Amino acid sequence: MQDDVSGAGFVFNQLEHLQLCLCREESSNLLGQLLKNSPNLRVLDISHILGSTRLEDHGDDGINEMVCWNQPSSVPQCLLSSLQILNWSRYFGRPQERDIAVYILKNACRLKTATILANTKYHVSNLEMIKDLTLSSRASSTCEL
Repeated sequence: MQDDVSGAGFVFNQLEHLQLCLCREESSNLLGQLLKNSPNLRVLDISHILGSTRLEDHGDDGINEMVCWNQPSSVPQCLLSSLQILNWSRYFGRPQERDIAVYILKNACRLKTATILANTKYHVSNLEMIKDLTLSSRASSTCEL
């Protein structure tokens, strides 16, 4: 799917709610591309398993290291002006995921709520995650984490 949206000229002006599963290789790069190409995005739901609770439905990357997050060279418009809600379920707390979460918190000026649910079965404890993310800077002074 990345090849379908990473080409020049694709802009999703009407996209306001995005659900993205980060279980596949290159999915973190797809996230960056979709943020860049969705200037009116208001709700972002990130998970490792959307619509299914079975890891085997999504390949091995659900519990293995995901590909490195390539931070966008400029802050996507949706983070500056429209993103209000971030929901992340099955957050493993790996460095790449932490980088994505911190980037969004640091740059989403209109963010009202960020709900991040740790997956303690594999990697991170709730206390560790909360401590780590609450210490990161936030662009929105009204954001509830």
